[in-house]
Amino acid sequence: MALRSVMASKIPMVIILGATGTGKTKLSVELAQKFQTEIISADSMQVYKGLDVVTAKATTAERALAPHHLLDILEPHQNFTVVDFRNRALKIIQELTEKGKIPIIVGGTNYYMESIVYNILVEEESNSEELLWNRSTRKRDIDDAGPSSDEPNAKNPAIDTNNQTSSESNKDDSKTKPQIEITDDIDKEKVKYEVDNEKLLTNEDIHLRLMSIDPVMAERLHPNNRRKMLRSIEVWLKTGRRHSEILEEQKQREGCLRRPGATVVLWLKCEQKVHDERLDKRVDAMLEQGLIEELLNFHERHNKQRLKDGKPPDYTRGIFQTLGFKEFHDYLMLSEDERQGRPDLLQQSIVNMKMGTRRYARRQNKMVKGRFLEHPNREVPPIYELDTTDVSAWDTQVKEKAIHVIESYLHGTPCQYEPLTSETKEAKKDINPFSNNYCEVCKRVLIGDKEYGIHMKSNKHMKVLKKRKLEEKKKLESKTDSDNVNV
Repeated sequence: MALRSVMASKIPMVIILGATGTGKTKLSVELAQKFQTEIISADSMQVYKGLDVVTAKATTAERALAPHHLLDILEPHQNFTVVDFRNRALKIIQELTEKGKIPIIVGGTNYYMESIVYNILVEEESNSEELLWNRSTRKRDIDDAGPSSDEPNAKNPAIDTNNQTSSESNKDDSKTKPQIEITDDIDKEKVKYEVDNEKLLTNEDIHLRLMSIDPVMAERLHPNNRRKMLRSIEVWLKTGRRHSEILEEQKQREGCLRRPGATVVLWLKCEQKVHDERLDKRVDAMLEQGLIEELLNFHERHNKQRLKDGKPPDYTRGIFQTLGFKEFHDYLMLSEDERQGRPDLLQQSIVNMKMGTRRYARRQNKMVKGRFLEHPNREVPPIYELDTTDVSAWDTQVKEKAIHVIESYLHGTPCQYEPLTSETKEAKKDINPFSNNYCEVCKRVLIGDKEYGIHMKSNKHMKVLKKRKLEEKKKLESKTDSDNVNV
């Protein structure tokens, strides 16, 4: 039934959250059938064409049961951002509610979900179908781009774990790079030129430029986080305002729900042990469905030539971030004959994928808690936890409960289930997520109090500290022996 009798503003936007393998797709299709509505996919990998098995897309049969949006709309080489998702999703949500239909948004990319639940993005909302990357002042061929690693300990950044800059280790390159001069009167055209030619710049160059434009953001971002530093510079070029100032203003309003009183979150949960076993079986099922063939074919079409040209594999962009590529990389690189003789490598790749999938599921659940339930500056929408542990009780424990919750919002009737309460602790407000910390022992920059605290207690830090103390002790003993000889 199309709910045309209900005002569009009162129609709930239904968000289905949950870790991979908890049954989100199954529930979304059942609810779409029940309420004769449509589904919006909020999955950053399923937006791309191909890899249907490894990304666990809704099957052809499931798609035939209900219309799906934002599935298979991009080629693998295209760059799709959360802004692109938000603009398209909000437009579809508006069209559905105007027709009296309930928008059902389902997926595992929680940041996509956040963008439609809260106002968290700098860019203005737009119905443009043109991708943000294509409108960017930094648009260039991704394959020709310079290093893009966001990892603090990446091997190719300008500032490495030994705190040595690439300008120190590659001084001969200085003649080929635009020279950066920090002045009070910043020339926007010069900055634009430098950003458009970013592959000529080291991470240190970019960090210095950001420091001259927006020192607050430069302090917040890790000096190796090339992508985000360039993002902040681009905001300044586009708006004439510092990214940090815009974010500060946004912080005052981002905690408010876009659709207060009309946002319902269904969070699918599963007991950890059962979930782990289910995820392992899910990978086994993918193998039976042709996972290896799918990865090999995709690698042959979209990644093999890049590697032949001497370019490193990039598992940080687009669909290549999908679980499976990195885990099967060594196996994919073999010839057909070589693969026949390496069943051990295939088996290890499968083990790695299962392990990676279990870790990813844990991160997804932590993200839901951290971004929805425990965020200190946001309103908490009604979040209903649905237990999917016992699949034999799916109808009573999941499907029927979800339908009851939605109907109670539609008709304004009491709901017999209580939503989760916020778990925000006052102490968390004192944790600065943007603090800039430097570990003298490990020679590392760490952004955020939480990350710094974790690092200081880590085994890696303790090992380096122990090694440092042993070296100092040996030096002291050596000095003592030398002094005794001299005496």
